[in-house]
Amino acid sequence: MNTETNQAVYVTILKTASCPSLSGKSTLTYNVGGNAASEIQFQLLANDGGGYFNNDWIPYVGIQEVLNQLPNSQEITSSTLRSIYPSKSTNSPGFLLAVLKSLGLVRTLKTNRRCYELIDPSAFMAEVNALLESAPDIAMAATANANTGGRKLTLKDKPMKVKD
Repeated sequence: MNTETNQAVYVTILKTASCPSLSGKSTLTYNVGGNAASEIQFQLLANDGGGYFNNDWIPYVGIQEVLNQLPNSQEITSSTLRSIYPSKSTNSPGFLLAVLKSLGLVRTLKTNRRCYELIDPSAFMAEVNALLESAPDIAMAATANANTGGRKLTLKDKPMKVKD
């Protein structure tokens, strides 16, 4: 529930995909979603390697805020994303970085394979915009689910309740 407005916040799943972890030792499954305001969100779903992770929806704008605070020349590591998961699993920042790499938002540095750099998000944004256009009306889906008391978690292309 959103404590400020006392309204449930819903995310419609736009895409479910898998990618290797940064170490390559496991495969991660994740969702890309959007809420009624068309804000992009990410959610880790599974890790076949058995490591713990946080499955909260993470807003893309929050990730951008963290990355925009870095000096232009600073390399990105999983530690860079630590503030997104305060008091949560230590695996989650690295897993999120793997998702960002898979989505083409960061790439491995040629000089240090354990560090990453931001790349132009145009291709990712074009894909998300196409998914948003083809998705059912997110605002209508959230309203319909709220009218049933928000008790349901549903499958792909349906709204899911987000915890704050």
